[in-house]
Amino acid sequence: MKKLKLFIVTAAISLTMSMTAFAGQWVQDDIGWWYQNDNGTYPINGLKKIDMYWYYFGDTGYMKTGWYQFANGWFGFSDSGSCLNPGNYMGEPSGAPYKGWVSFSGSYEATLNGIANGSVVHYNGHYWTDPELYQEEIVYEHDVAPAELENRFSLADMDF
Repeated sequence: MKKLKLFIVTAAISLTMSMTAFAGQWVQDDIGWWYQNDNGTYPINGLKKIDMYWYYFGDTGYMKTGWYQFANGWFGFSDSGSCLNPGNYMGEPSGAPYKGWVSFSGSYEATLNGIANGSVVHYNGHYWTDPELYQEEIVYEHDVAPAELENRFSLADMDF
């Protein structure tokens, strides 16, 4: 009898303490993709972080791809909808100074040269460049020989 009472009390507590977990979900129709929040609403006219990525939703609630200009710069969105821009210290994406420009992470010398010739700019806490204007050539130390090697295969060149 004690076991039955314990079972009933445990079941009652479990039922009263349990909650249904709702999560938003992606939905696709003939027009495109949109995101339904757990309360049935959907984001419109702005950025929304879903899982670990930022997405842009237009005035009808559909996910956008491509480049868009906002008050704080240009934002690029991949074919999957995720934002291509780097994040700021708060984890939000930072706007680029111009359409198509990407975050620049070259060497110190390349950064200074890029700033001097205008192919690199500092904007919203990041360095940015037009990918068509900048190509840094990287030469590794082991790729450069100090002098031409002589008698490299001296034993192979000997006549016997």
